[in-house]
Amino acid sequence: MAAKKNKFDTVSEHIRSLVHKDRNYLELSIYLNDIRKNPEKNPFGSTELLAELTERLILMKRPGSIKAAMEDAEEIYSIVIPLGENSDNLELLKAVFLKIFEQDGIYAYDMFSAPLFNSFSDKLTYINVMSSLMYIHKAGDNIGLITDYAVAVRQFFTDEQSFGAAVINAAGKLALCQDTSGMMNSLVSLAQRAAGIYDVSEESLSAADINTRKAEMLLESAEKKLQASEKHSAGYKALAESCEQTLKSISVSETQNIRSEASAAILDVKRAYEEMLTAEQKRLDFDKDKLLRDILDSADKKIRELRMIAESIKESTSADLYRINTEANRAAERAASMLQSDEIRNIIKELNQTDGLIEKIIHVENFSRKFDDNIPPVNAVSVSAAAAPNTASPAVNDVYCAPPDMTVNYFFNESIPFNERIGELFRKKEKDIAENGALYHDRFNDVITAVIENSNPYLIGPSGCGKTFLVEQIAALLGVEFIDIGYINEEYDIIGFQTASGGYNYPAFYRAYKYGGIVFCDEFDNSNSRAAVKLNSFMSGGRNASYCFPNGERVMRHPNFRIIAAGNTAGSGADRNYSTREKIEESVQQRFTAMYVSYDNRLEKQILAAYPGWFDFAVQFRNATDRWSRANDCSAPGIFTTRDAATIRKYLDHKSFDTAAILDYEFIETKDTEYLLYIVKQMDMYYSEVRESSEIFELFRNRVSEIARNGGIR
Repeated sequence: MAAKKNKFDTVSEHIRSLVHKDRNYLELSIYLNDIRKNPEKNPFGSTELLAELTERLILMKRPGSIKAAMEDAEEIYSIVIPLGENSDNLELLKAVFLKIFEQDGIYAYDMFSAPLFNSFSDKLTYINVMSSLMYIHKAGDNIGLITDYAVAVRQFFTDEQSFGAAVINAAGKLALCQDTSGMMNSLVSLAQRAAGIYDVSEESLSAADINTRKAEMLLESAEKKLQASEKHSAGYKALAESCEQTLKSISVSETQNIRSEASAAILDVKRAYEEMLTAEQKRLDFDKDKLLRDILDSADKKIRELRMIAESIKESTSADLYRINTEANRAAERAASMLQSDEIRNIIKELNQTDGLIEKIIHVENFSRKFDDNIPPVNAVSVSAAAAPNTASPAVNDVYCAPPDMTVNYFFNESIPFNERIGELFRKKEKDIAENGALYHDRFNDVITAVIENSNPYLIGPSGCGKTFLVEQIAALLGVEFIDIGYINEEYDIIGFQTASGGYNYPAFYRAYKYGGIVFCDEFDNSNSRAAVKLNSFMSGGRNASYCFPNGERVMRHPNFRIIAAGNTAGSGADRNYSTREKIEESVQQRFTAMYVSYDNRLEKQILAAYPGWFDFAVQFRNATDRWSRANDCSAPGIFTTRDAATIRKYLDHKSFDTAAILDYEFIETKDTEYLLYIVKQMDMYYSEVRESSEIFELFRNRVSEIARNGGIR
């Protein structure tokens, strides 16, 4: 019975079979054959590692000689595993080495740099950082600048995660700026200052001393001028007081004169009136009736004149009071009418106003009615007490006033060794997979580790890649409450607010901070940047951290409180696909640990397990959109998401849409014709051989061709 072939022999035979089709594999075949005969010539230590490397180089389909790529691999191996089989953590270093040569990995995009690799003590952090850099615009073109930055600032960081986040941040800023040299100097200077290093020369100190002396002289001069101004001001004040007294005296004197003249005029009028009456009475004998009418007319006229004088005096002294009285009466009438209408009652109910506010309105209404006793009082029973919000409910207040249980979650308890806690957590995860068939994202372990370490992870990834589901799984596995507060629009989304009745609106964030839980800030890059800065007050993980909320309560941070944020951008602002995103304030970014979360094909594969042809087609569609993104230096529109996979599964299970309809609604609609033609061209290379999903692709290609012939009309 023939012995089972090892992987190296299997790969060697596969290479020999490829030589008949492509002579480019001849050098590689000779190379492997020589090592099989002379194992001591193997520069990679084990034939198993060499076989795995060879397979990855073949899948990579890198232009040029595969033998040349193998020589590059030998050099990279000497950098990654300098001591060969005698290296510490050999298995980990081998995994890192193979990760570099993945099909769409670091080597495939010419992003390997020995100085950059050596600047990381933790090689897993290096892999995570490089995986993030591949999604940043122009990172491959700027790898030299990124390397220079990493080497320059490495000495200023003691924490690998912080150093990795700084490298990712620098790569993003270098990609967006035109003056890369100036940006590099600025970034290095920022890292120095963050480490407490400031470039202060003797010249700058001398200049500062000179400026200080000048400032002291100016201050002394200003004090003298201020003293002089105070003296002048005192003189002006005395003069103003004197003028005021003079004006008051003149005003009082003139007022008395006017009053005396008015009294005299009134006496003169009365005297003239009496004289006129006497004269008219003498003439009664001549024409009694006519005289009487004339006297009455004249008297009426004089009375109207006197009334006008009196009204003028009254208006001059009380016009303002009368106007206020009138307006108050009118306002009271309008308020009473509004309060007694069904429409205002419905508005009050819809706005969920409190009884306290209604009582205030009634108080103002009844007060205003003092100016007009003819208006009936408002009936306080006309508004339903159901309009009061929950914040005034004693039961709700009792819930939020209950003392918290400050027992530390087992997985957050730092008195227990980290390896024990994370080991127990991973055992729970494996049990969930074995018993329930659960599937976890490939970044799950990294993210939950950051949560346990209280590193405030910020998950960066495209829409629909499973970020929210990942955080829900983390909360469930840790056994803490999951609270999704969405993006932050105003500060009260975090700290709540005082209500009109004097109560307090308790936000969900308050509950998590006081009683423990994971707060998930989804679409964080869509938040109001000024309001989001408020999070800085809550991201301190100190033993005695606390915050005083607007209700006056100082709340101690619960040991089981954690913050996780997620967004579609790295925090630098809007891009082509996410046009409304905000620039995240630098102080907030510094408190988060950036972690890229992309699509995980394993999730789609499980979702579409019953439809492998559709899964194969979806993977090729996504590969084509990824190539478009790299070719155009921006994210491709209409990419295939995990959410899309679930939707397609539902259509197929329910047989609600056929294949043509699914292709239209999930892969074709809303996309530009040229973009679709590019995707078809890229996928055509894969479908040059017959595949299980070839029939789906043929329908897709025919539909796109039909749209192109119709000038883009669907």
